[in-house]
Amino acid sequence: MRRQHEDTVLPELYGHRCSEFVAVQGEARFDGPLYIRLNGVWHRFYLDAGLLFWEEGFAPEPDDLLPGDAYIDLAQALNIRDRVLEQVRMHDSVLTVCFETGALLELRCRPDEEGPTLVRLIAATAAGVER
Repeated sequence: MRRQHEDTVLPELYGHRCSEFVAVQGEARFDGPLYIRLNGVWHRFYLDAGLLFWEEGFAPEPDDLLPGDAYIDLAQALNIRDRVLEQVRMHDSVLTVCFETGALLELRCRPDEEGPTLVRLIAATAAGVER
């Protein structure tokens, strides 16, 4: 599976369980690619110039990190480990990744911006969603 598009959805991933979700954290919140493991398969994705770049089959590697960068565990931050992916949508320079629990990650990267900006990060709690 591969996508490079400014306006797309990924329905073939809906219903898949997330076991891992990590992002590269540098000086800005998400400086590099993000990685999500769904039903045992790794996916690598990032935003650039208003486009979503998504590719199956690439796991996080130490070589992805620049000096001072680190991986952050979004599965833990969002409380979505072993939860079902509900939606992935790229529209109007905003990527939205939603889970069955209501947990949500939104990133924006317009063509004139120099990298992605975190729009929303909503973690699921045991009782529902933490806003």
